[in-house]
Amino acid sequence: MGVDEDKTFYTATMARVYVGQGRYDAAARIYRFLLEQAPDRTDLQRELNGVLSMMPEGRPQGQALSDLVQAWVRWVVRYQTLHRLQRVESISLGEAARTGGGQERQPRKPV
Repeated sequence: MGVDEDKTFYTATMARVYVGQGRYDAAARIYRFLLEQAPDRTDLQRELNGVLSMMPEGRPQGQALSDLVQAWVRWVVRYQTLHRLQRVESISLGEAARTGGGQERQPRKPV
């Protein structure tokens, strides 16, 4: 999310909704923000610790999904490019067959 992100909905309730959806990284971001505002809230610290324990080790949860989407997009683009090249090739082969095996056509001489 951006630096100028609207934090209006940064509430403990919204964090719990994110946890319910499995969006632990978003929930943790909200709990951290709330703890910056009220560092003495042990309930928020407890919730943050719980969320952090549910998060997979290493990369943030959203990163794995992002990597999958990027890979999928690359494969779709490659597939479309291959499909276009196959159409161009079939058109070229069809024209070559009509013109006598790909030889250049000689212009007709006027009679």
